[in-house]
Parts: sequence; C-alpha cells; structure tokens
Amino acid sequence: MRARIDTLWGPTETTERPEGAFPAVYKGASLDYQETYAWRPPLTSAESATLYDRIWANSRADDLARNNPHAAAGIMRLVDMLVGAGIRLAPRPDAHALGVDTANRSGRDIIKKLAASLKSEWALFANDPRRFADAQRRYSLNTLFRLQARTTVRRGESTAYLTWKPHPAARYATCLRVIDPDRLCNPLGQADTLWLRGGISYDDDGVPTQYHVRNGHPSDWFRFAQLLKWTTIPRTTESGRPVFVHAMEPDREDQSRAITPFAALMTGLRMIGKFAETEIATATTNALFAAFVHSNLPVADATQAFTAQATTFADKRHHYWQQNPARLNGVRIPVMPIGDEIKLNTAPRQTTAFAAFETAFLRAIASALGLSYEQLAMDWTKTNYSSARAALNEVWRHIESLFSSFVEQVVAPVYYAVIEEAFDKGYITAPAGAPDFWDVPGAYLCARWIGPSRGYVDPVKEAQAAGIRMDQLTSTLEAECALAGEDWLDVLDQAAIEKDELGARGLMRAISAPGRIATDPSDDPDGTPAPEDVTNEKQAA
Repeated sequence: MRARIDTLWGPTETTERPEGAFPAVYKGASLDYQETYAWRPPLTSAESATLYDRIWANSRADDLARNNPHAAAGIMRLVDMLVGAGIRLAPRPDAHALGVDTANRSGRDIIKKLAASLKSEWALFANDPRRFADAQRRYSLNTLFRLQARTTVRRGESTAYLTWKPHPAARYATCLRVIDPDRLCNPLGQADTLWLRGGISYDDDGVPTQYHVRNGHPSDWFRFAQLLKWTTIPRTTESGRPVFVHAMEPDREDQSRAITPFAALMTGLRMIGKFAETEIATATTNALFAAFVHSNLPVADATQAFTAQATTFADKRHHYWQQNPARLNGVRIPVMPIGDEIKLNTAPRQTTAFAAFETAFLRAIASALGLSYEQLAMDWTKTNYSSARAALNEVWRHIESLFSSFVEQVVAPVYYAVIEEAFDKGYITAPAGAPDFWDVPGAYLCARWIGPSRGYVDPVKEAQAAGIRMDQLTSTLEAECALAGEDWLDVLDQAAIEKDELGARGLMRAISAPGRIATDPSDDPDGTPAPEDVTNEKQAA
C-alpha cells in the first residue's frame, strides 16, 4: 500500500537520497555536485505553477511591452508575421464528407460554387466598413485579430466572446467582443477548487463549461459599481455554436490559464534595458561638462571661499577684473586666480564592449521568442543571402506553428458562428443530397487560412525556385501563392482579366522564360504557335 501511495502522490517522507545509497546516476539529479547542490526547485503542477504566479508575471510583461524597446520590437514582429495586414480565407469544403463526387466536372462545379459562397459571406461579414463585426463597433475584424494576436504574444492567452446583436442595417447579428484576460477570474475572489479555477468552471470530466468575467478591470477606478459583479458566459450553446473564445497554447497537462512567454526573458530584458539606460545616462553626463577648473587651494580654503564672508582683497580683485576685463586686440584674455587652471574634458566614454554585450543578450532573447537576431535588433549589417534565408526558414517554422494555433483557437470559432448564421438565414444552401451544416460542420468549414507572406530575400532566385518546384510537381500554384500571402484562385481570376484587357488593347506580356511550350494555339493572338514553340516541337520530334 505504501508503494501505491508513493506512486500516486510522490514520496511522502523525504526526497533526499538515503545515506549510504549508491550515487545518483544522472548528474542533473545529484545533490553532491557543487553546481546542483543548492538547486532544489519545487515540485509543481501546471496549475500550481501558473495560477499563482501569472498575475505578477503578466503585469511585468505588460511593463516590458510599454517601456522596453526590445520587448516591444519582438511583440511587433510576431504580430506582423501572424496577422499583419490581415488573414485571408480560402475555403476548401470536404467533398467526400458532403457526398459530392469530384471525379466529374459537375461535382467540381458544385464544390467550387459552395466555396465561392462561403468566401463571399465571410468577406461580407469581415470587411463591412460599418464595423458590425465588432460588438463595440470600433474596429474592423482584422484589427480585432491583431489585438488578440498582440495579447496572445504578450500574455500567452487572449479572451473574447461571440454575442448576438441584431441591427436593421447589418447582414449578420453575430459579432465579436474582445476582453482583457485579467477580467477572467473567480467571482468575488473565491479560492480555486476542483470545479472552479482561474475563472473557469469545469465539469467532473474536466471540460470547461462556463467562464466568469468581471464586469470591469480591477484597475479601472471609474468602474467601481461594476467591479463586484461578474457575468457568467457559457462555452458553447446547446447546438455547439461557440460563445466564449479562450485562446492559449498549454505548456503542460491540465493547465487552465497561461503565463506570459516573457517569463523566462524578464530578468535578461530588464538588465539589458538598465545597462543601456545607464550607458546613455553616463555618456550624457560626461558630455554636459566641457571643462573643469582645477585649483591648488586646500579643501578648507576652497570651502571657505564659497561661504558667506566679509569682502576680502580677493573679492575686490575679482570684482575689478569683472569690470575691467583684459583684452588684446579686442580678444578677451581670461584672468584666473593664482594657482588655478582650466582643463578641457577630453576623457572618452569607453562603450566599445556595449555593442558586443547587447548583441549576445539579444541573440538569446530572439531565440526564445522564435525570431532571428536581425529581426529583433533590425541589424542586417552582418547578414548575407544564405544566412538571412536560413534564419528566415527557421523563424517561419515557428511562425507557422503559432499561426496554426491562432487560427484554430481565435479565427475558427468566429468563422463557425458566421457560417452557421449564413446557413440559418439562407444565405448559403447545402448541395443537393448533402447533410446539413449542423450535422457535419467540419465538412463545410474546411479551409486554408492565408496569413502574411514570408517575404523574399532574393526575389529572382526564389521566383525561379518556385517555378522549378511547380514544374517538377513537388509544389502547386496554390502552395506557392499561399507563401506569397495570396489566394491562387484570385491570382488566376486577375490574370484572366488582365489577359482580356491586354488583348483588347493589342498588347501582350513579354515572355522572359525561354523554351515556353504552348499547349493551345489559341494562346497566341494570330492562332499560330510562337517561334520558340515551333523549335520546341522540332526538338521533341
């Protein structure tokens, strides 16, 4: 029975190794080494490590974001790469789940029409200039997504809820209300329990059921009438429609609330900030004193000279030279008391080591944030194409992970609510014979979300590489356009429009790629193959 208790709850008496027992197999677990003897961190769970420390940690992260330029720069870069100018929708309904056969043209047309309807309705909701997507009608949907991305990057979590506000001029009653994560807390300061932790109610299986939101931020003194009131918001409706949106990437199992990702960086960021401020203050102070007057008077005599006393001969002498300054050809000659001299402040401030010290710190901070040093410091002086491309590839893998998590936890619930309302109001209809939206919502909501482009280090080389990948069938136009932040169908539609407009004006694009093979003679205005196409045909024969 004792062994069973130890297995479930850990050692019940001591965590020390018994005297005379064999030494630790792992040096990292040994208490005999000088480096690890005093290193005895507490045994914590995800809840005990975050629920009680997150308030101070998050407040310090907010302070760093306000006052530390490197922290502000890191947050700005991550938000730019996550949302940037906006997140675009490319619907891809699951034809198989909907019972549509895409082996024939009619089936593909049905899916294409459904995807166009989904994309159009989402655009009507997200891009409404009257800002009905925001429950407060202050910001566009992309601005709300950037706000949530900024909070997620800084705090590790973001909170919002979907509400229903019908308006005679609005196409949709669904709208989003973003709230500060600090407002998610236990009502009236109740202690955390098995069924209530961090402002979240759980059932017996650990499923979040309700979220308790304080009606005002505890620091808003002007909301004093609301600070002792909480609003309970369900996680979903009975039909499964999402209501409360709590986005966080858990670090450990059974974790209710997140802690800021800056927790491991705070001491370094704070020290390097202080170091930079001290260097600047010292250099400024040094620059304020252009010269010093050195005197050979004893300290007591110098002190007496600055105290109130009767007029002396030295005072009379000083007053005389003030009234009658000595000049030579109109140039004033400084007259100093005997034993005094002026020395210019020519001592330079040695700051040569500061740049290397700051760079070493910023490299570690950038690595922890998932950025490159060049992005965080905006220092590209020591970067060539190969190193910049390698750094961008590593950073982009991290960004893709963050983007996937952000879309799943923030964007997807909003998309679900909007499309459900579109089906409910008849804006979108299910294909003939397909199940209803409420039966298989995942089949209708399958989509590819396109974020900001990765960017180019060398546009020519990377465009050529993209063409080679597509020619060798190791990539597709859809994938390459997504990397550029574009929807491939929009690109093709625009290309077709431009082709018609160019033809109407008797113009054509210059072909820079040699050896182009025309698959259709009608591609050329006169209906005959181009000279290079004839050459290719002869070579093929």
